[in-house]
Amino acid sequence: MAKRTAIIDIGSNSISVVVYEKSSRYAFSLIKKARIAVRIGEGAYEHGGLLQEEAMQKAYRALEDILCIIGSLKCRKILTAATSALRDAPNRKLFLSRVSKGLGLHLKVIEGEREAYLGGVAAANLLYPIEHFTTVDIGGGSTEFAEVKRGRVVATYSLNIGTVRLKELLFDKEASEEEIEAFLDNALSQLPQHFKVSHIVGIGGTLRALSSVIMQKEKYPIASLHGFSYRVKDHKKLIKSIPKMSDKELKKLDISTNRLDTIREGVAIFYRVLKRLDAKEVIASKAGVREGLYLTDLLRNNAHKFPENFNISIKSMLDKFALNEKNCAFAQRVAKELFETLAPLHRCDKSYLRLVAYAAKLSPINSRLNIYSNSGNSFYLFLEYLNFGFSHEEKLIIALLLKLSSKEKKRRNDYKRFAELLPDQETMEWLYIILSIARCINANRKIQKVSFLLEQRSITILMERESILCEQCLEKLSTSLKLSVRSGVLS
Repeated sequence: MAKRTAIIDIGSNSISVVVYEKSSRYAFSLIKKARIAVRIGEGAYEHGGLLQEEAMQKAYRALEDILCIIGSLKCRKILTAATSALRDAPNRKLFLSRVSKGLGLHLKVIEGEREAYLGGVAAANLLYPIEHFTTVDIGGGSTEFAEVKRGRVVATYSLNIGTVRLKELLFDKEASEEEIEAFLDNALSQLPQHFKVSHIVGIGGTLRALSSVIMQKEKYPIASLHGFSYRVKDHKKLIKSIPKMSDKELKKLDISTNRLDTIREGVAIFYRVLKRLDAKEVIASKAGVREGLYLTDLLRNNAHKFPENFNISIKSMLDKFALNEKNCAFAQRVAKELFETLAPLHRCDKSYLRLVAYAAKLSPINSRLNIYSNSGNSFYLFLEYLNFGFSHEEKLIIALLLKLSSKEKKRRNDYKRFAELLPDQETMEWLYIILSIARCINANRKIQKVSFLLEQRSITILMERESILCEQCLEKLSTSLKLSVRSGVLS
């Protein structure tokens, strides 16, 4: 597979490009993204779907700019997806031919079912594990649904209701609220009942904007949209009111300027979707069609699914920052064994074993990042990099552990700041102690045999070789555990 791949997404509202750089077999990172507001579908829905000349010219110029970006980054592969506005257009061949002949770019128009599938693949791979959910992707011309069970897309559906379509057909003509609801409910009546689930994953600009508004309303403690969730019943009144708001009222909600002209229509659709599906919880996803297109290419030999126990965030960080991945794996093994050895004392749920092990695996990276900065800066970097495959609670736990503050007061202040997303404070303190001991054992970065003996609250660390760095590091730890080291006893 190409090292750098560009994905071009031509929607009814905008044309976007993202560039991913592959760092190992399944790992990659985003190195460039750009979005150009084109509205290629503008005026089309009131003219039988025909693309208008001005919109086509604007889209052509946007693609010229995007190809300049792709060329400068030396991308070896370009994947494209043109969605509702083009697939509905009787004159789409005219536009496709212009682009092909003038720019040498061959655009692929995808069907609604394919668009829904790509969104489902993105959510299944890049969100934390959710047993059963339905994705909802509200675009300019259509809305796509994918039912996902145990990480696999099992059903897809596409409906011809979208923000631009609804705006031109009803909102611009000042249709009544009753007319709009009847139109939407009639369209949604076609959606099969099996898409009705309690968990909805929201994809696309409209639902990201709505989730951002709700995050601010809740005074959410971290600015991380991907994976943010909310209960429908807590915000039903707000969601119902947005379609009736003026621009002035929407701006007070911090709706971005480029979203103002279609947010009412998009939220109107979403409100009726929530009622139709009887949804209880919404999870926001920043991953959608573009990511799904990339993943179906990357994972084409693995049924469009990452391997078991693979985490894209962890592996991408190791590829980018680790000086020695074997040493990172050693730190992880030590933390796992420590967690198991101390289990009679800490009594933490086994789910935290995975998190403290990941924190240990990343701890050599943290040491590197903090040479020229402080742990506060790396804390925010970890929050950003651990975006895929973790819930907000999980990535916050890892990032806080990696701050590795030796001052208990500072740790307690951090805990108070994020308490609503964290386990009890005693659990956090135990995870901190486990990680701190593992880091001390890895102080000289020597990969060796290590084991532990626990007797009441006394733990003996058995090591192959003596390490004065390890001993001095352990002496500085503030813990009620009695720590001792015996070296030269393992071979």
